[in-house]
Amino acid sequence: MNSPPGYPSNTLRWDIFCRVIDNYGDAGVCWRLAVDLVERGETVQLFIDEPLVLAQLQGTDSSFPDIKVSPWPESTRLFSADEVADVVVEAFACDPPVSYLEAMQQRSIKPTWINLEYLSAESWVEAHHTLPSPHPRYALTKHFYFPGFTPATGGLIREALLTASLTSVNTATTEGAAAAATQAIFLFSYEQPLLDQWLDVLAASVRPAQLNVAVCPSRSQAKSWQSTTANRGALSISDAPFVPQSDFDAVLAQHDWLFIRGEDSFVRAQWAAKPLVWHIYPQADHVHFDKLLAFYDRYLNQGVLNCEQQTLYREFVLAWNGASAFELAISTHWQKLVEIYPLLLANALAWRSYLLTQRDLVTQLKDFARHLVK
Repeated sequence: MNSPPGYPSNTLRWDIFCRVIDNYGDAGVCWRLAVDLVERGETVQLFIDEPLVLAQLQGTDSSFPDIKVSPWPESTRLFSADEVADVVVEAFACDPPVSYLEAMQQRSIKPTWINLEYLSAESWVEAHHTLPSPHPRYALTKHFYFPGFTPATGGLIREALLTASLTSVNTATTEGAAAAATQAIFLFSYEQPLLDQWLDVLAASVRPAQLNVAVCPSRSQAKSWQSTTANRGALSISDAPFVPQSDFDAVLAQHDWLFIRGEDSFVRAQWAAKPLVWHIYPQADHVHFDKLLAFYDRYLNQGVLNCEQQTLYREFVLAWNGASAFELAISTHWQKLVEIYPLLLANALAWRSYLLTQRDLVTQLKDFARHLVK
């Protein structure tokens, strides 16, 4: 049962605001957050400006009817204090409507206001996690909340059922993956200028590869390569069907390599514990490379790979992300990475084990919100 406005009980009301910037990524994070909160007994309303994107992620899954999904409020809509939730989450600094902020101001007990930031492995995140930011006009304080990869950050979304499955069953073994005749590769990326170059390498490889391409710009690029390449050698290419979010983990588990983009896919690839190549969202002045390297410096430092092997992996990832200085690594490094695949898989498993020692995002977020809602 919900608490009366301004009087929180064991169950809090949460309003999540989401604007879709990166296709499915933003909506994916917000929907997964909403589902995890409801699974833990919270009451959630999700405001989103692209409800059709969310509907695709939901598919036919009707197992969470208690999540109220609402379109982004029109500028003319007014809110009362009673309509404001106990916890207000703006995803990725999307800013709630002014009329909602005014209603927040009217509550006798102000709601906890959280800006859920983008995920980053950069060291500065720890110092900024949970910092307050008073509003210049209203008597409201926003807190910056950073997901992350260390105990000093907000952690990652990890549902209770996922945690149970990962800790009770080892879902991947180095021996089985190394013995597989064909390497299965999942590809979900932004436009990739070097894709033809990489497909040529896969086709010429001694070991067969099955490339499954998700709905993304690389799909049309792969089809174009197929139409102009007579000898595809050891490479087979298929369209990976679009699946609702609830089925995505199973898709990732079926592959040996994960080429992914977007924050939600990025995190789920880490839980799948397969070697991952992250195609990061490009930013002006190439600042995204700092974020990319910060992650791989942590990810590759698990005591499994030596310095040379780490360099191979890092340079291939940089090339995949358009670092011109390493462009040749797409051709020169891939086969070397395939040869050390058992080590790369062991590294991915070690990274996942490290992440499992930390508290998940929703557990921490609930504790933080309850501490502030007084």
